Amino acid sequence: MERGFETKASSVLPSTDIAVVGGGPAGLIAAREAARRGLQVTLFEEDEIIGRPERCAGLYSIRGLEKIGVTISRRYVQNFVWGCRINSPSGAVLEVSSPTPVAVVAEREAFDRYLAEKALASGADILVGRRVVSCNIVGGDKFCEVVFEDGSKLSSRALVIAEGSTAKLARMVFTGYNAPHWLPTIQLIVRKHGLERRKAHIWFKNYLKDFFGYLVPINEEVGKLGVAARRDPLAKAYRLMREEMPGSKIIGYSAHSIYRGPPLEMGLDGNVLLVGDVAGQVKATTGGGVIAGGICAKAAASHLYSYLEEGRRGVYRRMVRGLYRELRAIYWVAKTIDSMSDKALDGLIRVAGESGLSKTLSRRGDMDFQVTGLAESLASPAGLRFLFGLLKTLL
Repeated sequence: MERGFETKASSVLPSTDIAVVGGGPAGLIAAREAARRGLQVTLFEEDEIIGRPERCAGLYSIRGLEKIGVTISRRYVQNFVWGCRINSPSGAVLEVSSPTPVAVVAEREAFDRYLAEKALASGADILVGRRVVSCNIVGGDKFCEVVFEDGSKLSSRALVIAEGSTAKLARMVFTGYNAPHWLPTIQLIVRKHGLERRKAHIWFKNYLKDFFGYLVPINEEVGKLGVAARRDPLAKAYRLMREEMPGSKIIGYSAHSIYRGPPLEMGLDGNVLLVGDVAGQVKATTGGGVIAGGICAKAAASHLYSYLEEGRRGVYRRMVRGLYRELRAIYWVAKTIDSMSDKALDGLIRVAGESGLSKTLSRRGDMDFQVTGLAESLASPAGLRFLFGLLKTLL
């Protein structure tokens, strides 16, 4: 019998090896990887449809997708991106281009459904429309009990919390859980944007102090325009659209939040784990967490197999140590950029173009391991020219 998504009307197994709460990419990848190892996995998603509502621009690096075990497929790919165009507050432009595609633009519902089908094919069960309202750790850490909205319960040997920004269960389980770095985001679907489809477009504006504005093209006509701001993100998105795409029309929108803090150190041990955005496994520069969260989800699955079947501890923390160093460094880069004046940003972007750093970044840069790629680029002749020019500009 073909496996499929079950609804809230379906009966829930009385027990499972691993309960996964949250049907976003991190939860689905954790479920896929744990099921592949022969563990019984049941994933619960509160919404009726996997992938809804859409919560991100869907721009994922091809290299990153390979790392999380996701094959490029026309089933979810809307566009291929070869580079980016970064615009400073005064209009200086930095273009980074590659001779081959570096990223895909994904339709998020189709992407999540693709991940869900892979999880099902690996042996996981997925139940949609099932809201988990609480959880209990019983017998020290012997097993976990999740409680549903209708009062029913399920026991599991382990629990993966992948609930995103809500963090309700994370706060219940982990004393002192604190992730204050969330930023409201508005994303407009615009028609007739008039911009090059092979590049992601970024704008730094004097009215966008909390985060840059972006357009991720779906095709020549349609794109995803986003703005994140503590106050009035919708008004700022309208303003950006009027300034940069005056002939465009809005054909859809969504609202969500992005995380711009460092990764959290809790939820990396034992049989209750955090993965994805709820764990702060996000690039603070862009708010993107699908690749980082997916890498960590794979590590979480390896940990749980080792913990439950072999009695080994500490696997998750060891496996994500290098990535966490990278994410912390990216967080400090983001804080530095946020603190820069418009004049300093203008100088940074202008000197990066004049020094030839953009060409080096196109070869050595990495969308996901940004600090590592930047460090390698700065060690080049173009990088040294950039540093010297930037120093002259700042002084």
